[in-house]
Amino acid sequence: MSKTLEVPVRPEVMKWARVTLGKTPEEVAKRLKIGKTTVEGWESEPPQRNPNLKQLKELAVYLKRPLAAFFLPAPPKEAPLPKDFRSLPTDIKKPFSDKTLLALRRARRLQDLSHELSEGKQGIQGMISSASTSDDPRSVAEEVRKNLGVTVEKQNEWPDEPSALTAWKHAAEHLAVLVLELPFPVQEGRAFSLTDGEPPTIVVNSNDVMTGRIFSLFHEYGHLLLHEGGICDWSEDGKTIEQFCNRFAGELLVPAQALLRHSLVKGHGTGLTWDEGDLRQLARQFKVSREVVLRRLLILDRTSERFYQQKRGEWEVERKKQEKRQRGGKTVPARQCVRQNGVPFTTLVLESAWRERITYRDVSDYLSVGLKHLPAVESLVREERGRNG
Repeated sequence: MSKTLEVPVRPEVMKWARVTLGKTPEEVAKRLKIGKTTVEGWESEPPQRNPNLKQLKELAVYLKRPLAAFFLPAPPKEAPLPKDFRSLPTDIKKPFSDKTLLALRRARRLQDLSHELSEGKQGIQGMISSASTSDDPRSVAEEVRKNLGVTVEKQNEWPDEPSALTAWKHAAEHLAVLVLELPFPVQEGRAFSLTDGEPPTIVVNSNDVMTGRIFSLFHEYGHLLLHEGGICDWSEDGKTIEQFCNRFAGELLVPAQALLRHSLVKGHGTGLTWDEGDLRQLARQFKVSREVVLRRLLILDRTSERFYQQKRGEWEVERKKQEKRQRGGKTVPARQCVRQNGVPFTTLVLESAWRERITYRDVSDYLSVGLKHLPAVESLVREERGRNG
């Protein structure tokens, strides 16, 4: 087929491919080096003309859709975006960028693949089936921690935050929760969760700081318990669901009794201000941020709202600087693959290939990693599974 020959594409399919990646006609026109009116003509009903094969191939790459998608008779039915729990005012809240939309799309796809490859046999084992915002977050957190099988003593033994995140992820995955780490702009969301499919899915933002990812994991776990998935930035701003999820995550990660029994807290006295060094030490002990520790102290009437807000503002400036610093560095494809997809899903995909249910090209596609890196991926998975029994 000639690359200059026009290829008929349904206008609604053309528009669907553009809109679902958050692109405007102007952006498509600029990428293809054509006029905006040409793009609008492709989407008009009936179409004024059609793209040629070369343009269609470029569109497929740009809009991150397989070429075959443009030959569909109608746009496929896709699940709606998760509920937006972010706190930005409506008049300044911008649509999600293509990076966030791609993360949402990838999470949906991996959720579907996980269900399909496991033949629907997953289900939640041991996790409480539901919770309500009227429930006591402390009681819910105690039950969930018991189901996760993680004691405070075990938590204190983890050497650092990356080890803590890995261990918490494994604990959640053991309860058949799909946990992914995907990159998207932190200013558009710290994490999101999908509760309208199987398995229940949590996505933490790999661009976030490590302690942010840890808190996000259990903030979104709270959303799973409420059966109310969404994309979040942790802000409460009058939202009962976000208040519950924040409180639940704090109660689980820093249990009240464990914090109050800590020598630094017991020896602090009645003062409402806290030394930065003490807050750092408490944060290291529980593998959370200083803000989480101070918020727990505020809830327990061991500090003031004024002091909390003052420190929170200082730490927010630090966090943004830390985000910029940690974005550099060399990426190791195999490690990135296992981190982003999680050990259970990566294992499920590899085992499906070993049983010849899918090809190794499928494996490369599902895991978003080159074929040459698969031996290293397999080695990492065996190492992780051996470490975690």
